[in-house]
Amino acid sequence: MNKTIGIITREYTSDYKDVPLYGIRRDVVQYLKKYDINVIMIPIMKENINEFEKIKEIIDFCDGIILPGGSSIYDIDYEITQYLHEIDKPTLGICLGMQIMGKLFNGKVRNKIEDGKHCSEEEYVHSISIKKDSLLYKIIGEEKIKVNSRHMMQIPTTKLECVAYSEDNVLEAIEDSNKKFFIGIQWHPESLMEDVYSRRLFDYFIHMGL
Repeated sequence: MNKTIGIITREYTSDYKDVPLYGIRRDVVQYLKKYDINVIMIPIMKENINEFEKIKEIIDFCDGIILPGGSSIYDIDYEITQYLHEIDKPTLGICLGMQIMGKLFNGKVRNKIEDGKHCSEEEYVHSISIKKDSLLYKIIGEEKIKVNSRHMMQIPTTKLECVAYSEDNVLEAIEDSNKKFFIGIQWHPESLMEDVYSRRLFDYFIHMGL
């Protein structure tokens, strides 16, 4: 039976009277098409609109969950992430997803990064250094790699393990090594279609972590 990956939806602004739309970025879905898996969207909207018990039913059905990038965080995001951690459901947090994970575990979000290298449409923007005693290092296989970057917020500290930093000391990856796969990263591997390290990360998440 094919595995099922659930992706949490995010809010986007439409061109029609500023009506919010909810969905997931195309590049996340395009990347997952490389694998013989089922992909489903887990719809969350504004605070208190969704009933968490219904969301849990979908999560329980999935083999793993992606917390993707976005711009808005709702209370239910923390409920979902807490539940994922409690039941040891393989979880990959990307950009905003990492920030939700970090903030849940006593982290704080800082809204401005001085270095413009962290918000760019370029394919590779800066390097990150990965701690060798981390699961992320085991997956990536390199201590230093180049990544893309399109964010203005950061998590300076968190009780999760801080396992990768950029050259200007911005936290780039967090994890809980006591879980099967509970990793948050600040960059966007789904946008690097031919990148070997992105492939290793998704391979492990889908084949090993689940």
